[in-house]
Amino acid sequence: MDLSYDRDQTAKAYDEYGDKEWERHETAPIHRVSFHIHRHYLAEFIHRGDRVLEAGAASGRFTVELARLGARIVVTDISPGQLELNVGNVAEAGLDSSVEVRELADIVDLGRYPNGSFDAVVCYGGPLSHVLDRADQALGELLRVTRPGGHLLLSVMSIHGSLHAFLGGVESEIEEFGIDEMQAIVETGDLPTHHSSIGTPSHLFSWAGLRALLERHDCDIVVASAANLLSIGNDEICERWRQDPEMWERFLSWEVTSSAQPGAIDGGTHIIAVVRAR
Repeated sequence: MDLSYDRDQTAKAYDEYGDKEWERHETAPIHRVSFHIHRHYLAEFIHRGDRVLEAGAASGRFTVELARLGARIVVTDISPGQLELNVGNVAEAGLDSSVEVRELADIVDLGRYPNGSFDAVVCYGGPLSHVLDRADQALGELLRVTRPGGHLLLSVMSIHGSLHAFLGGVESEIEEFGIDEMQAIVETGDLPTHHSSIGTPSHLFSWAGLRALLERHDCDIVVASAANLLSIGNDEICERWRQDPEMWERFLSWEVTSSAQPGAIDGGTHIIAVVRAR
């Protein structure tokens, strides 16, 4: 399966996806956990006063979190519709003064920003999965604009974790499209548009594949983690524990610890990595 990055198609898909990008973090326990673990690493590596590029910021879930941490944020996305939602959501949180500027920008070409412009760069969610054959170019750009010693925080969609979390959906797709097409997705991680809930093709990474990508560039891996693990397949008990704030906080701490174990990194819906730019 040979997929190539199409910026216009991806931008259009996210324009049409609209508010779902904001809402998806609350739709099920696994998504709430994923949001928590992503935030956990923001809190660890982003410091008050840092100038941060948020690449692929979408509707602003992590823009709000970065602002709460005291960062000065340059917000970018390829989707005009998502940037518009970002304005409203960050303003509603009363945090828009933390945003320096919002700009349409593509992670495969960040040429408007000089080398080392940012103390940290955040590229969470789908951007590196959507650029497909241009992932090396995109990662190179994200690292180029990060100051030496600064951190790039990223996440990508996970092939093995997605199979783990959505096996029922895989069965339905096999019935509709056939086992050979699903086998190709499992072997390559390449997800065509007609299999995507967003409406644009993606590459779903294994940790081995993401690690190989990172190791081709001037950076050192500091953190690798699944975005969720224990919560997958356990909606009922998670919803029950969420009614008890003390138990829910304890469970989230278990998730953070378990998801970062070497054998767990492939087991969540996304893979999170934090790297230090050289």
